[in-house]
Amino acid sequence: MARKKRTTRKNTGQKTTPEKPTLTAEEKFQQEYAYVIRDLRQIFILAGAMFTLLIILNLVLR
Repeated sequence: MARKKRTTRKNTGQKTTPEKPTLTAEEKFQQEYAYVIRDLRQIFILAGAMFTLLIILNLVLR
């Protein structure tokens, strides 16, 4: 297998990262846990659908 060569960047002396506005605690929370909230919503929808299916099957199979 061939070895990877490291490349170096030349320093231009300019600032490379733009200044970002400060975020509030709630905004940070929403950004960091957006995927968790989305996953929880999907789980609750699936659980509700399965619970409804169980009730319908109970009524039909009696």
